Amino acid sequence: LSGLARSAYRRSVTEGDVETLLDFFDDRIRSDETFLVYDGRYRSHTYTYAQIRTASLHFAFRLHNAGILPQDKVILWGENRAEWIVAFWGCLLIQAVAVPIDFRASPDLLTRVQNIVTARIIVAGRELPAPELRHATIWDLEDLLDGIAHPETNELNIDRDFSGENLAEIIFTSGATAEPKGVQITHANVLSNIVPVEEEIRKYVKYGRPVFPLRFLNLLPLSHMFGQAMGTFIPPMLNGITVFMRGYNPDKIVRQIKTRRISVLVCVPKILDVLRNYVETLTPEVSHPVTRQEHVAKRWWRYRRVHRLFGLKFWAFVVGGAPLDPELETFWSRLGFLVIQGYGLTETAPIVSLNHPFRPHRGSVGTP
Repeated sequence: LSGLARSAYRRSVTEGDVETLLDFFDDRIRSDETFLVYDGRYRSHTYTYAQIRTASLHFAFRLHNAGILPQDKVILWGENRAEWIVAFWGCLLIQAVAVPIDFRASPDLLTRVQNIVTARIIVAGRELPAPELRHATIWDLEDLLDGIAHPETNELNIDRDFSGENLAEIIFTSGATAEPKGVQITHANVLSNIVPVEEEIRKYVKYGRPVFPLRFLNLLPLSHMFGQAMGTFIPPMLNGITVFMRGYNPDKIVRQIKTRRISVLVCVPKILDVLRNYVETLTPEVSHPVTRQEHVAKRWWRYRRVHRLFGLKFWAFVVGGAPLDPELETFWSRLGFLVIQGYGLTETAPIVSLNHPFRPHRGSVGTP
């Protein structure tokens, strides 16, 4: 988009009339700054916003050539990695509906979902067990960033004649029973989360410039709405960087945080518990808390060995997906780290309430 169009997007964010997620894509997913880092078993891969944009357009072009029409369903089944983001945006660019499935789900669940949504294309990770599917083709997730080498597909003709009420994705959740249920999420549903958060972020961006770029290590699955928000939408609002890694080994998590100069860890409460045990083993002094109230600067200095362990850039946990034990929140707050928690569910795409990072209240999931 031209500078004028980008200004119109920013104005429409303020006025609350952004129509679809493609407005967000046009404005935010385009710079030459680093957007995504994937750390695999043997090597890491880094991609810019512009590269993700090019690959997404290329994937959309491929879907179009395969006969995928607006509102057709495309299943995404794979671990957190840059290619997943490419597949998601590629679906939206041609108005196809993304159907994310947790990479830990069984092939049987995938088959049942495929029968429900009648998806003709499944984009799946190479290491996942390929199920027997009728009337569907499996595409290799790991191939999707080959599109970086095809910049000519930037000229893909995208039909914008649709509204925020169009479906963007269907998230399957088992709820209280074993039978999967599809929650239909529209562009407007997702924007109802993005726009208020972006409006609030604008008030504080000028204070964050000395510590930019913010780097988010995201351990929540992209197939869940909260992990998706924190991996796909929130970092671009801040020109931030999203880092994905394999596994949940505490030693590797801490090493990633330090070597990648991570600012924020996005995870479930269980990870905070695992990291607490790890920290207590390496720095036994944290098990003997000071009873009096201390300023955060004093707490930071008192537990400086822990901060050296994580690296000096790291300052916050964003926690979701399950209730957070108040005692666990108190532990990390005492060490001088910020713990930001919220509450949501798939049906609200996903945020219901969120603790304000600059006005946090301990023991609270924030304001609506």
